[in-house]
Amino acid sequence: MYGGFNGMQDLNVQKANQACVSCRKQKRKCSKTLPACALCERMNRHCDYSDATPPPTAEDFNALRMKLMELESRLNGGNGIITSQTNFSTPSGGTLSGSEPLGPPIPGYTPQHESPWQGVQSRFPAIAFLDSHEFKYGGYVQNTMIAVPKPSIEIPVDVLELLGDGPSIQALLNDYFTTIHKWMPIVSQKRLTRNMASPLWEAGPDLALLLLSMKLITSRPQDGIESSHNPAYVSAKGFLALMEATGTVSLIILQAGLLITWFEYGQAIYPAAWMSAGWCVRYGNLLGINNHSEATQLIGHASTWVEQEERRRTWWGVLVTDRIVSIGSQGHILTTQEPKEDSPLPVNDDAWDDGEMSSAMYKLVSSPIDEPAGPFPRLCQASIMMGKVLKHLYGEETASENARFAASQLYLDISILSRKILEEATTSGNYLSLSSPLALTFSTLFTLCKVYSRLKASDAAPSGSPSAESLAMQAQAVDGLKTVSRSVVDFVEQINAATSSPPARDRVSPIIMDALYKAANNYAWLVRESGDEASQMALESIRHCLRRLGARWRNAAEYLRILEAQEFTYAVGSAGS
Repeated sequence: MYGGFNGMQDLNVQKANQACVSCRKQKRKCSKTLPACALCERMNRHCDYSDATPPPTAEDFNALRMKLMELESRLNGGNGIITSQTNFSTPSGGTLSGSEPLGPPIPGYTPQHESPWQGVQSRFPAIAFLDSHEFKYGGYVQNTMIAVPKPSIEIPVDVLELLGDGPSIQALLNDYFTTIHKWMPIVSQKRLTRNMASPLWEAGPDLALLLLSMKLITSRPQDGIESSHNPAYVSAKGFLALMEATGTVSLIILQAGLLITWFEYGQAIYPAAWMSAGWCVRYGNLLGINNHSEATQLIGHASTWVEQEERRRTWWGVLVTDRIVSIGSQGHILTTQEPKEDSPLPVNDDAWDDGEMSSAMYKLVSSPIDEPAGPFPRLCQASIMMGKVLKHLYGEETASENARFAASQLYLDISILSRKILEEATTSGNYLSLSSPLALTFSTLFTLCKVYSRLKASDAAPSGSPSAESLAMQAQAVDGLKTVSRSVVDFVEQINAATSSPPARDRVSPIIMDALYKAANNYAWLVRESGDEASQMALESIRHCLRRLGARWRNAAEYLRILEAQEFTYAVGSAGS
């Protein structure tokens, strides 16, 4: 049983003589089926076929106002002014009214489609932001003097139509948990399945948004259609904005927002992906799941281990998402959200999926790298390394001797993590499961080495020439770029072998594309500099992989397009020199 989403109807049921009260009030088409119409059954609400006329609501008054505007527009002839019956010719061949307008122009009326925004109000307590200390410690939370409301809004019809019936939703869940969940496991499959199977559990609009986001991120791009025009994407963005406007506070909404952000990142929808990643950080802070001691737990305290772990994984998902979306922009915003040494990492993935607390292995951020860990904890560790590199590059003077020593130590630490992940990926026999954290370590090494591979004016010695230390650091950085690039070529071969079939490509994460692009970019530079044939072959191998994966994630196709544009620019420049 799937709450309000089964949508299944019996064609032989009896029908009422009139529409139900809810459909009449909302002016929607009613199926009139007994004992409940199709819409009420989907919404899991009481269906009333009585003759009683419901009292007028804000929506009724709004509809009356719209009808008045329509009447005024018709009286005005639809052209914005009230005119007389007599018109005079003008020199330009037009007509001029025989009377002056009676008032300011009124725009012509355009019939409005039914909107779920009508009557939407937010009663979220402003004190939670204007004075959070008073909200948390002044008795408001404890004594519920000011409670965070749970807005009751109806699920938009387009969302219900996109989700379909019970079997469709079950197929969607199976697809999601065998693909996306493998590299971004933030939703508890065990808890969600158990809740949806319970006849006493009521599915709310936040769950509908999550299911729609799952449908969105599992969808493949369609030729000739922009991903931003995907009906599921348009509905999901509008539904998320509606939930935000009502002040809804829910962990499920944050999970849906993360999946929407990953869809935008994977399908190269910008600047939406950049803005959505920031929204997830803010919303996670709003919920109070960011491990901050002063954070107000607006969603209450977790009652079970599974719930606590789901919150922890969701917040790690927020940090990882914000980090990865920022990799190529060169505009990462340093925050105080970085995890501390004593922050717990997500538990091993198998225990999480099985809901077995007894088999969970707890690790901290400071835990040694050589201890075994699952794919998602490894992704979090790789993200921490990227955070250290970004802090080093943006927060320190890279030309100083201490900074160069720190960079060398960072390169060593990241390389150790990369080799450990590669070892686990090779021995596990499931390379794809660890491809995301492995690729992120490659991206991190590229980001670090690229800065030191180029000499700056500040690297010059008093004589004006580059200092010996700067030249040595540059040589190490260039050698590091070549080493990582060779590792990416081996990585590409493993990815190609593991994705020989289209279903297998659905398990590939869009996270890996940045590392592929950076390696290809480095090989393209080597080809231009020396015409090296081995570099040309490596470049073609990476481009072939990007071309194959571009059918699933369009950010791969965008990276490939950038590479081709660079090659074209170089060819034109060489021909003109």
